[in-house]
Amino acid sequence: MGMAASQARYLALTARKTNTEWEGQQINQARTALANQSANLFNQLLDLEVPNAPKTTDYTELQYSYTDGDNESVLESWQQLSSSDPNYNYIVNHYYYADVYTGHQRYLENPQVQTKGQLQEEDLTPQVQDVQINHADGTGIIILQDGTTINVTGIKNVQMDTKLENSLRDFETAVGLAQDDGILNTDDVYGYQDANGTWHFFLEEDLENENAQPVDYSITYSPAFVGNSKLTELDQLTDDQAAELAQILRDCSDTSIADYLSFDNDGNLVYNGEGIYTFDLQGKTYFTTEKDLYNSMQTQYNYEKPIDVQEKLAYYNASYVKTKIEETNHALLETDGNGRFTSVRFDDDSVVYSLNVETVTDEAAYQDAMNEYMYKKEQYEKTIADINAQTSIIQQEDRTLELRLKQLDTEQNALATEMDAVKKVIKDNVESTFKTFSD
Repeated sequence: MGMAASQARYLALTARKTNTEWEGQQINQARTALANQSANLFNQLLDLEVPNAPKTTDYTELQYSYTDGDNESVLESWQQLSSSDPNYNYIVNHYYYADVYTGHQRYLENPQVQTKGQLQEEDLTPQVQDVQINHADGTGIIILQDGTTINVTGIKNVQMDTKLENSLRDFETAVGLAQDDGILNTDDVYGYQDANGTWHFFLEEDLENENAQPVDYSITYSPAFVGNSKLTELDQLTDDQAAELAQILRDCSDTSIADYLSFDNDGNLVYNGEGIYTFDLQGKTYFTTEKDLYNSMQTQYNYEKPIDVQEKLAYYNASYVKTKIEETNHALLETDGNGRFTSVRFDDDSVVYSLNVETVTDEAAYQDAMNEYMYKKEQYEKTIADINAQTSIIQQEDRTLELRLKQLDTEQNALATEMDAVKKVIKDNVESTFKTFSD
């Protein structure tokens, strides 16, 4: 190998050796960063609080109870009287559970209140003084004997809306004008809308009759069904219905039920026979009111969508509800030699009741604590799993870097060996050259 080639080779090996040293430094820095990350994860692990399962003993206590023959009562709390009283030494809070007849108001999520139209007919013939029909503009006037004027319009000249369309359809069906194809017959019908929004219809043939015999037709709608259950308006109340409605009125006096029911001076229920309806739901009978039903019928009656967008229907019933009855009394509590109460006598009762002592666990509170423990346990286990996963990734990266560092170390040794060899060649070349020139 020539001197120039050897020098070039030596320079290349030096550069490569320097590069491996720099790469090794970078790897060591990366491993240091990974070590710091691993230490942070370990510190997080140390900071974790291990959740502890609740103990039933923490929710268990002694309970004093007694029975008066009708109810099983429990002493909830007691406070010793500060003043000396020979008859009573404690103020005691005690309770029992009893089935109390209670009125309810509920709301039906999907009421589906459906109505039924009924044709009303009023023969105006005896009252008519004159009828004038103007075919040019499709209007008419019915003048009654008392001077009242009814302005009517040909329905074909009126802008249809859902309410008019449905009322007209029901009217035509009732009087036999309905067509098989479902198209409304507006050519021979006049009408007007009263102050309440109800449409009244007249047949053109009645208005143009020589002696004018108009009949005022209108359709009144009343609630008929709640879902598939038929509505029944009560005109008279049975004893059971009166008792149930009386309880509903007592407990729901601020609802619409009070618009139809009241109590007289003797406390008897008063009902005028209108406005209260019944319907069946899941085998039980419930009450509702005309006001509640009409409140749910928010959409105008539509043949295609008769029960859409309805408000929740308020409905009522009375039933026996398990209720906590609480009382507070002065009491005389007697104890045994161990400090436990053995008997109690209240200030409103002459009977001395023997107290039963039992250990009871607040199952609801214990279950709540257990649910919270399970939630914290799952959070703890997930955090541990996340830390372990991150630690595993760091360890894998560190092993990869360690392997690369070993490769660089091997390469460094190889480069050092080769550099020594090239260095020797250069030295031999220098010595050989100087010997040649010295000769």
